[in-house]
Amino acid sequence: MKFAVTTGRGSQVELVGQAQRWARQLATEYIPRDKYGKLDVMIADKKLDAVLVATAVGPRLVTDEGIFFYHPSMAVLRLQRLKNGEKDNFASSLQIREGARILDATLGLASDAAIASYLAGPAGKVVGLEASLLLWFVVSRGLQTYTAEDNDLTDALRRIEAVQMTAEEYLLHCGENSFDAVYFDPMFRFPVNGSSAIQALRPVAYTQPLSVHVVQLALKAAPMIVIKERSERILREYGCTEICGGRYSKVKYGIVRR
Repeated sequence: MKFAVTTGRGSQVELVGQAQRWARQLATEYIPRDKYGKLDVMIADKKLDAVLVATAVGPRLVTDEGIFFYHPSMAVLRLQRLKNGEKDNFASSLQIREGARILDATLGLASDAAIASYLAGPAGKVVGLEASLLLWFVVSRGLQTYTAEDNDLTDALRRIEAVQMTAEEYLLHCGENSFDAVYFDPMFRFPVNGSSAIQALRPVAYTQPLSVHVVQLALKAAPMIVIKERSERILREYGCTEICGGRYSKVKYGIVRR
């Protein structure tokens, strides 16, 4: 994946300095914005997969597919539903209680991790792994800076520990019973149209399918694994013996127990 860092048009000196620091941190090129009027021209000229843009409201990720910036997405509505006593299939499948230790091995946009963090509370622990460097970069900063209207959601976001690493790398060095449950939502295996945020992320996404080997590693780190999928057949192939999900839900949650 080839990417560069730049700023928005007419950015102040502070943003230029920030963009340059990001470029050094990410070991990539900083491109002054005044060299290009449009980002799509920069992407084409430099043959880039993406451009990370420093703006006054945080990082923006621009690809040929669109623009991505951090937002808690469906976590906002899901949290309100939980507070109203409605069921959340994700939370029910992981059996999240106060003080729970949850590893979200496919952090993505962190919507599920936000719900896990809210339910686990200050006494709990939620770690989110993201293999895509650029997605991790944008989301990890969003978790620390985004302020929601619901203070409980803001607090939940702040408690998530975002780690840039593949699940296999992390689990190989993870102690036995480090978590109560490990969660997998393999992104982009079956593309779904309709989400501009997801579309923009496709060029930079980590698309390696979840392997049975990684599931077995996860079972050492936690006594229970939950996998989100659209196909019950695939869930059975991973070793899931329990399938959860609403009758009309497009996705299912498969459970593997040690």
